[in-house]
Amino acid sequence: MRLLLIHSDYIEYEAKKKTKIAEECTVLSDREEEALTVFCAVESIDEEDLEGVVLQAIAEVKKTAGQVNVTKIVVYPYAHLSSDLSSPETAVTVLKALKGGLESEGFAVKRAPFG
Repeated sequence: MRLLLIHSDYIEYEAKKKTKIAEECTVLSDREEEALTVFCAVESIDEEDLEGVVLQAIAEVKKTAGQVNVTKIVVYPYAHLSSDLSSPETAVTVLKALKGGLESEGFAVKRAPFG
């Protein structure tokens, strides 16, 4: 998994149209203030050890959040970080697991819709 972590004063997103790989979602737009934005690309090699990839990502996000002193996280799917992506279904599974794992660590987490 490739991650790009950015400490954001704020981040906004809005899903404008559905693509053929988009997941069903109820929150189409949102905004978060003072957050660590985690841009994520799940890669095909990650499919060999999804649990390990998620645990490693949680550790990295937790470390960085501690360094910048934030408790709010926005997980943002960002396929542009890799040219060797996993299947969309795998990516959604990993992103949901990342969100859940970070929540269990005490973070307030929002996840932008996939696709």
